[in-house]
Amino acid sequence: MAASRFDTDNAFFSASLEDDVLVVRDKDAIIRHTTDLSVTDAFFDYMEGVAREPRIRAVVFLGSPNKPGGLETIQFYRQVMEAPREHYFLERLFNLVNTYTVALTGFEKITIRAECGRISSFHLNMGLACDYRIVSDDAVFENASAELGLVTKGGGAYFLSRLVGYRVASKVLLWNRFSAEEALDLGIVDRVVPRDKLEEETIRFARAQLARPVSTLIGVRKLLKSDEEALKKSLAIEDQLIHNRINHPGFAGQLAEYLKDHAEG
Repeated sequence: MAASRFDTDNAFFSASLEDDVLVVRDKDAIIRHTTDLSVTDAFFDYMEGVAREPRIRAVVFLGSPNKPGGLETIQFYRQVMEAPREHYFLERLFNLVNTYTVALTGFEKITIRAECGRISSFHLNMGLACDYRIVSDDAVFENASAELGLVTKGGGAYFLSRLVGYRVASKVLLWNRFSAEEALDLGIVDRVVPRDKLEEETIRFARAQLARPVSTLIGVRKLLKSDEEALKKSLAIEDQLIHNRINHPGFAGQLAEYLKDHAEG
């Protein structure tokens, strides 16, 4: 198949257009690129092109299998605390995540996120902004933020409360870890598949959804979870809560202790 202008390989991801399905494969540790303006601007230019392209009817996002889980988020906050302009790094992350989350919920395409291995709450939230979520049978969700008194970034409270209800959402947001099967039982993910079949089964699932009226699926999404103003308000509250927690006098010490206790290797 000839390469298209949507076939790319950049700091955030690689992507290839397979007929009418765009397959996007995350790179490792994508959070570290959020403060690079040239990288993020190119990223949004690409996503705007995807949104406008009528040939693309579905987008499949494949998470990196080598993610460090919740530790990635905590390491980012350590970098924030050590930086001379800590609020700059936070604002870059907030702006990127908020803009991306709102844009993704407005896509006129079916969106599916597939994950395996260790999944941070940040990556879970990226999946919650999509229409469907598929995970491997060995997937483990890790919410390191909860252990440090932080809320997660990316609209988790907004999406979960609409997906599984307030009571279950508040419980999940406080959990440190939960499994793929627990996520399936709660209705957070749509399917659990063998790890070696994750990409194959996700693309098969995408094509099955495209056999149905896409306009109806997108319409249902908009009716159920695409109140843009409510989403923006929730994202802004996340920003303020994270700022407040990081500025607490005891946070730096707790962060250092956490990283000491969870150091790898």
